[in-house]
Amino acid sequence: MKIYKFAFFTLLLSFLIPEYSHSQELNTNSLNSSEIENITIRSTRIPAGAKDIGSSLYIISEDQIRVRGFKDAIDAISSAPGVTSKQNGSFGGVGTIRIRGANSYQTLVLVDGVPVNDASSPAGGYNFAYLNTSNIQSIEILKGPQSTLWGSDAIGGVVNIYTKQPESTSFGISTEIGSFGLKRGSADVNFAGSNSKFRVSTSKMLSDGISKADEKDGNSEDDGLESESYSLSGSFDFESLTLRGSLSYTNSQLEYDSYGFATGVEDGDEKSNTKEFIGSISAFFDLFDGKLQNSIFISQSDINRDNYSNGSFSFGAEGERELIRYQGNIEVNEFNKIAFGLESEESKADAVDSTIDGSFLLYEFRLTNKIIISTGIRNDNHKGFGSKTTRRISGTFKPSNNLIIRSSWGEGFKVPTIFQSTYFCCGAKSANSLIKPETSTSYDFGFELFLNEMNSNFSVTYFDQDINDQINFSFGVGGYENIDRVNSKGFEVALNYQISKPMSLYFNYSYIDSVDGNGSPLFYVAKDSGEAGLIYKINKSYSGSIIARYNGSESSSYGKIDSWIRFDINGSYRLTDTHELYLRVENLLDKEYQQIFGYGTPQRSGFIGLRSKF
Repeated sequence: MKIYKFAFFTLLLSFLIPEYSHSQELNTNSLNSSEIENITIRSTRIPAGAKDIGSSLYIISEDQIRVRGFKDAIDAISSAPGVTSKQNGSFGGVGTIRIRGANSYQTLVLVDGVPVNDASSPAGGYNFAYLNTSNIQSIEILKGPQSTLWGSDAIGGVVNIYTKQPESTSFGISTEIGSFGLKRGSADVNFAGSNSKFRVSTSKMLSDGISKADEKDGNSEDDGLESESYSLSGSFDFESLTLRGSLSYTNSQLEYDSYGFATGVEDGDEKSNTKEFIGSISAFFDLFDGKLQNSIFISQSDINRDNYSNGSFSFGAEGERELIRYQGNIEVNEFNKIAFGLESEESKADAVDSTIDGSFLLYEFRLTNKIIISTGIRNDNHKGFGSKTTRRISGTFKPSNNLIIRSSWGEGFKVPTIFQSTYFCCGAKSANSLIKPETSTSYDFGFELFLNEMNSNFSVTYFDQDINDQINFSFGVGGYENIDRVNSKGFEVALNYQISKPMSLYFNYSYIDSVDGNGSPLFYVAKDSGEAGLIYKINKSYSGSIIARYNGSESSSYGKIDSWIRFDINGSYRLTDTHELYLRVENLLDKEYQQIFGYGTPQRSGFIGLRSKF
């Protein structure tokens, strides 16, 4: 199933379908509390205002990304409460995130609705190492099991990334240089006509890097990175149909280090070449005088990885995911909304395939303007692991204009990856035939309070999640097996406070207690983590931020990882209406720390750049 096969069908629809009207698009350029009523959330399948969502949700806007100085998507995502990130060496090292203690591969990652988790990797997670923020408009993070909405892989949560769309005809360019030989540049061309829009963008990054293996352990060889990406997106509005499409391609060359017995890593001549392709095409149309809103979506994501050791090819992997989805939305009246759909997804890894078909039904009921209940059910059928039904329910209660109480309960599941279900070693004669899907249940409860004439907000959320039959590698069975229940519980605190017109403060803190079936803490999950930032805008020309990131102590199979705190400063100065100069200093206090045992992190570093838009 290739994307181009859909082109003829979508063009045919333009002559057959009588009417079409757009649903409201997400607009998150500013997330001031006073403007939150204008935000429409799409990740819940039934578009709703941000104040009406019962599920635990965090939104990161383009403006937040810019003012906080986030150049890599992994930094932006990990600024959300309950979300932590790890990278085995900066500048291209494998980047992963955890939501509320769930493993990184238990999070589904979508880019403009396209699932991009790597079908060829052992556990099926997504590597954020090469995803920068130059083309990101907003990010929505749904926490807890979301399989009812998005199927397998969404056992711990969903990260939905939306790329920039053209609002006007324009041209933009940015350049940056900095420590460790970093050179970064991006450019974009946008066209917005009366019934068509296009955007072409490209970015490139070069860096000498640092030693992936920590220098304090006697490693001194720098591991460089070269990465380039290209993207094209567009839409056509016909009288009765809207077509949208997107293509992106990333090519990265990374140097990394070898396995080391003492710490897990040491200097070595290892290189990796990764090529990633993401494409989609979709059609939107209405039927029955606009009462039934329809969308048809086809996507494909491919990842090709070749690895070299001492100049010779060592191993490679190819992964591919193809998806076709139909969704219908019915607004019965102002109190009742329904969404339903069908999906079919095929994953391939090195000539082995896996197919899963799903159907879902969602219902939103507004008892009053103060009470909103959303519920759903979904069935997914895998040809090798059978059928699984998941359910969810969430509720929102707004007793006053400045208080929202939210609660949700949901189920999740994740089928074993192709690698997990076929790999065997260590004397085993075949893969473990008894392996079965992971499942999860979770609930959360919390409130959000709006203060300071609705310009500030404070929230607290408690969560408790069980993951059953988690899949781990076992030397005893010579492959993968299911282990006992994993439980994660804790709470999240978030504050956004407008101190004055030119200055605001944000603060996130998470307490996550994650243990396995024996009561032992999970590796690489800190109980305490948080982030605080002071955002300032002195005048129309000068703005910036001071950000502190904290991560508590963690355990690993090699030993304890100490807690750490890091300070970053970001500032920008608008030279003219079209040119902006920016400066960023990371690890201001030159803190020596590790995210993963044995892997180093950068010392104090500085970067300076110029953004222009015409």
